[in-house]
Amino acid sequence: MQVANSKLILATALFVISTIHVLSARATGSAFLPSTHSAVKSGLLMPNPAYAPPNFQPEKDGFSHPFTSPSSVFSAVKEVFTSQSAEHDLFSYRHPNLQADVNVYAGYESDHGDLGEYGFWYKGWKLSARAWDNFHLRTDWYNGAFYGDLDAAETDPLIDGYSKRFNRHIQLDNLNGELAWKNEDITLTLGRGRFQIGNSISGSIILNDQVNDYGYLKAEAALGDFRMSLLHASLMADSTYSIHNNNHIDQRQYPDKFLALHQLSYFPTTALELFIGETVVYGNRSLDINYLLPNSFWRATEHNLWDRDNVMIYAGGNLALGKSTKLYAQFALDEFSYGKIFTNWWGNKYAVQAGAEQYLPNLRLVAEITAVRPYTYAHFMNHTMYSHDASPLGFPQGSNVVDISLEANVTPLPFIQIDSRISYRHRGSDGNSWQDNYHDIFAEEIDTATTEWFAGSKSDEYQIISSLAIPLWGHHKLLMGHDSIRTDGWMHKLFAAWQFIY
Repeated sequence: MQVANSKLILATALFVISTIHVLSARATGSAFLPSTHSAVKSGLLMPNPAYAPPNFQPEKDGFSHPFTSPSSVFSAVKEVFTSQSAEHDLFSYRHPNLQADVNVYAGYESDHGDLGEYGFWYKGWKLSARAWDNFHLRTDWYNGAFYGDLDAAETDPLIDGYSKRFNRHIQLDNLNGELAWKNEDITLTLGRGRFQIGNSISGSIILNDQVNDYGYLKAEAALGDFRMSLLHASLMADSTYSIHNNNHIDQRQYPDKFLALHQLSYFPTTALELFIGETVVYGNRSLDINYLLPNSFWRATEHNLWDRDNVMIYAGGNLALGKSTKLYAQFALDEFSYGKIFTNWWGNKYAVQAGAEQYLPNLRLVAEITAVRPYTYAHFMNHTMYSHDASPLGFPQGSNVVDISLEANVTPLPFIQIDSRISYRHRGSDGNSWQDNYHDIFAEEIDTATTEWFAGSKSDEYQIISSLAIPLWGHHKLLMGHDSIRTDGWMHKLFAAWQFIY
């Protein structure tokens, strides 16, 4: 009987190995470009520019623009108000080894809600270029001002970093872009942007992109069924250090702060991706070479740097079931003790996220659940908090929370997009914020203190946000929608936006 079982196990193993060999495929895609992210937006500046690849229009060789003659200017104006698709850019250059386009854009976004009413006027420009099929250049800059109820405007998601408030308006600008060298297997990038790690519609538990842009160095290499990804970014600390007697100087004394991330992805079949990685937030010193080595165990490295940095380990997978269904899941572990892993020790800090995505004709449906233990993103030093510019890098809804989100994206007509997301959150007030300093909270009892799910004051939150996007002609976009959140009572906000780009 034992021999028969051994033969059965061996036969099963050989079958699995042979199946994997037959179905195996080259590693594809990028760890920094998730295939599943939320399409719901409250403004036309909210989408991550990294998710929109450049679209180079066919143009004649040389420099092209609409100002060559009165007739060309008339044709450009006519295209703005009649063409159903953009046929030209403001400036274009074509050469056998170079494609480059420059666009300008302007727009207005308006918010009317219980907190107040305000509007945002802005203008900007975009540059996209590709040379020898290997060099890629992208720049997206905008500048604008909020008017109206400025206290309400300061809660707008666009103000996620530097802004300057005056008597009658708030000034804001931002820049996103990259310079990259790419071939079939290797990508090297210098840029400024933000990233989501792992598929998600409610926000990644590993690294979310609902933050201000940051400067980074990024590298990816694919070899067979494996892909290695490395990111090193410069972050903004969330407070300053007082090291001078001059307040004007001290308020600009931000300590250096960095984020390092590495991930190994494995594609055993064409339908399955498995990945594992680490993130490290460190600072108050120069760039650390230890965190530039992608093929090492950074938690051990951090121990040998005297436990002064903030390390998180994560893993996950994506499984495609046919062409229209996908399952995904990820797990993040910030801290644990082998002897206390099945106890309520406060230091058992982890997060779990799982979802399913289904495509139907003109419809996408996504269901997702996220659970984050108390204090998961908390640390004890300003320059190692899991944050950037006063926004969380982890799950946007914080810790000590369970979030259930459903999203539907409908395209009833080719020129109309309807997006809606419904979320329910149950949370506890203790250990909910990345700003918690656990050395203060658990002073003298770091090794013994306990906590439970939903510790503190419990609350339930419901959110319904929907948007209707209409690309009006080829150079105009319209967006309108409604956002409602209920905790103790309902709070509502209507929003609308218009954008012109040429």
